[in-house]
Amino acid sequence: MTTFGEVAAFVTGMDAATEWQFPDGFRQFLAARSRLGPNLAWQVLVIRMAYPAEGDAFRVIASHRESSEPSSHTGPGRRHR
Repeated sequence: MTTFGEVAAFVTGMDAATEWQFPDGFRQFLAARSRLGPNLAWQVLVIRMAYPAEGDAFRVIASHRESSEPSSHTGPGRRHR
C-alpha cells in the first residue's frame, strides 16, 4: 500500500469484514482529537488533521484531479479516443 486511498480502502474492508466493529472507537478518537466533530468519516478527519490549513480546498483539488485523468476502463462499446 502506497497511498492514503489504498490504506483507507484496506481499513474500510477490514471494517466491513468485522461487521463494522474495526477499528472500534477510532473515528470518535479522531473527532475528539481534531475537534472537527463526530459527523465526519474517519478518512476526512485524518486528511483534515494532516492538512489543517487546506480546509475544503483539498476536496476540491482532489476532485479536479480525478475528473481530469483519462479513464483506463474500456467496457463493452467503449473505445479510447
